[in-house]
Amino acid sequence: MELDLILERDLTTFRPPAGTITDIHVHQNDDGKWYINVRLSWRGTMLFHVGLYDKKRLRLYKKLANAVRHIVLTYAHTGMIAVHPHPDLTDKEAF
Repeated sequence: MELDLILERDLTTFRPPAGTITDIHVHQNDDGKWYINVRLSWRGTMLFHVGLYDKKRLRLYKKLANAVRHIVLTYAHTGMIAVHPHPDLTDKEAF
């Protein structure tokens, strides 16, 4: 899935005062790593890949639990998180 990139600092420190993260999706690559996509109230209805804090590189996680922990603790997201595992992978270690 090819989406525009938003840096993590835009979700944490540069978020507008009334801006919210409306929904979050965690997807699994075909190599087993997980990445986060977000939809934001101040950016319309598009989904965005989440990049590193100060580098235009996609943030990847080896385990789903690490991605979810990061979402809850860093983004302070309390809503639902959609999880999309890769259909061809069944590695229990990745969860």
